[in-house]
Amino acid sequence: MSPNELVTLFLGEEIFDLTIKESSLYALRNGRQDPQLSREDIAIFIGILVFTSYLTAVNTRFYWQEAADTHNELICQAMTRNCFDTIKRNLHFCSEEDPADRYWKLRPLIKILQVKYMEHFVPQQAISHDEAMIAYFGRHGLKQAIRNKPIRFGFKAWAQNTPDGYLLAFEFYQGRGVAEHTDDNVQLVGKSGATVLDLLEHMKQEFRELPFQFFVDNYFMSIPLMQEMTKREYDVTGTIRENRIPGTTGLSATKEFRKKERGMHQAVTSRDGNVILVRWQDNAPVTLASTCYGDVPPGKVRRYSRVQKRHVEVDRPHVVGKYNEMMGGTDRMDQNVNHCRIAVKGKKWWWPIFTWLVDTAVHNAWRLYCRAGGTMTYVQFRREYACTILRRWARGSKPMMNRNLAAPGSEAIRFDGMGHIIIKAPSRGTCRNEGCTAKVGTKCVKCAVFLCVNCFAGFHGVAQ
Repeated sequence: MSPNELVTLFLGEEIFDLTIKESSLYALRNGRQDPQLSREDIAIFIGILVFTSYLTAVNTRFYWQEAADTHNELICQAMTRNCFDTIKRNLHFCSEEDPADRYWKLRPLIKILQVKYMEHFVPQQAISHDEAMIAYFGRHGLKQAIRNKPIRFGFKAWAQNTPDGYLLAFEFYQGRGVAEHTDDNVQLVGKSGATVLDLLEHMKQEFRELPFQFFVDNYFMSIPLMQEMTKREYDVTGTIRENRIPGTTGLSATKEFRKKERGMHQAVTSRDGNVILVRWQDNAPVTLASTCYGDVPPGKVRRYSRVQKRHVEVDRPHVVGKYNEMMGGTDRMDQNVNHCRIAVKGKKWWWPIFTWLVDTAVHNAWRLYCRAGGTMTYVQFRREYACTILRRWARGSKPMMNRNLAAPGSEAIRFDGMGHIIIKAPSRGTCRNEGCTAKVGTKCVKCAVFLCVNCFAGFHGVAQ
């Protein structure tokens, strides 16, 4: 499947229709003229947003200027500046306010994507549960500040990802005073652990009986969470805080264990055999709990020794290696999204969340593309998607930007069977069909290449 087809699995007609309906109501409610948007308008708008992630301008309006250093013919041919500003000004997703939901303005969009992400999830045994941050520097009651994070200020989301970064379930943190958790889950495992159980409710029914292994950090991990996950026939592994470990386990105290040399470890098992606790001395003592992994078979890891002035191999328990291998799915997603994210700014507080949702949808599409054997990088994938959208609905009254048909992925446009029309060109050129050297004055409006009438069908893979 082409990048455009994969992204459409998430950002498709259902979201387009929702945006058209709510944006029209929002414009009329504010005394503005109905923008009368179409699905093509919303698709091009999203395409331009994705375009800005890899070719950024300080001011979005630069793309429509006639100056040689800022003008972008591809965007100008796809949509006028006034149309883009009109869509952005009236963009809306919900008209019914819900005092119990602080994200009600985006809730319909969030629900659609939650279903889409789970619908196209290809099951993998390991799933990591962690928090993701969405950068925001304005003033808002939902804004969080977290130390030692690449993004310190912004909105916080709970996320479950596969090890390669595919986002299968998410929910946004709503702050204190709002019922963001199921009360039963809070009573079972506490507020932090309840986020794991809450996201499990998004799991498709046919997936719930699969033997998933969940990896969490010490904020979520607790003995009650492990017991509840065991009842649901899931395994869970993660670091655990010392004040959440029962005092009768038999583990040495952290202060005493800190005196041991690097590589030493201690492992204990609960009486029922369902929980294994492993404490390992690295640069500092690290404690992990698991229902499926223990200290054997041991592994090795390289560390720098200040005494010997060189790197040495240190013993490492098996559970530590599995945790390091499987836990980074959410961080990997954050790294990709923040490496190439939408650069258009907005005045509405929910705009960064909206662009994050679009970015994660494109990221998930790329992960599906890679699993199918695709070789494009994340940036190339975004570029191919944006260019396909902008070329598809370019206005035929003006010449389009010439493109290289040998570029990676361009064959997906040539043979997609949509929007290819032969028109009279303002100049003459050589027919681009293989084996034809005729000078013609006609071209394909979508492919933007010269073609004679006899070669038009064959060039696009249609049998004559």
